[in-house]
Amino acid sequence: MESFTWAKAATDHSVKTKVAVLLPGSGYPVEGPVLFWVGEMLGSLGWHVQAVRWTPDDSPSVDPHEFAATAVKTAFASAPDADQRLIVAKSFSTLSIPWAEEADIPGIWLTPLLTDDRVRSTISMSSKEDLFIGGSLDKLWDGGRKSASAGTFFEVPGADHSLQIPHDWRASQKAQADVFERVEAFAAGLS
Repeated sequence: MESFTWAKAATDHSVKTKVAVLLPGSGYPVEGPVLFWVGEMLGSLGWHVQAVRWTPDDSPSVDPHEFAATAVKTAFASAPDADQRLIVAKSFSTLSIPWAEEADIPGIWLTPLLTDDRVRSTISMSSKEDLFIGGSLDKLWDGGRKSASAGTFFEVPGADHSLQIPHDWRASQKAQADVFERVEAFAAGLS
């Protein structure tokens, strides 16, 4: 894996340093439309955005939860020290939810793997106000599996695991605009 700076925060030292880590899915890079625009948005909101890209020699098969957690830790270590931290993860990288819970770092979890027992049990015991976004047609979202825990669950009607409406790019664009509005409101609420 490699970590690189997506967007640098302004150097106004009167403002707290905010660092967001942007994590890809297994087959959905940070340059994919949903993550790309979230990275651009966070940069415009004053966040230093540190992104992760998988490399050909990555091997998450032994312990995928630890692999995802290591990606987050590596990205934060490559970023400036922060007064405030945020994780934005897509699909496979949402396996870092247990680590984020232990580190008490808020997250925006795009198409989280809610069929994973460890992820699901962590969410059910969490007291953090994370944002979970998934599509109603995504079998890994499984209806959001809403629980009595903290956090906000937003389901995109008719969307698949890529948060796209199959065979309808206009509807996909509108649905993703709704996602971006929720992400922006969540990030602004952290300030």
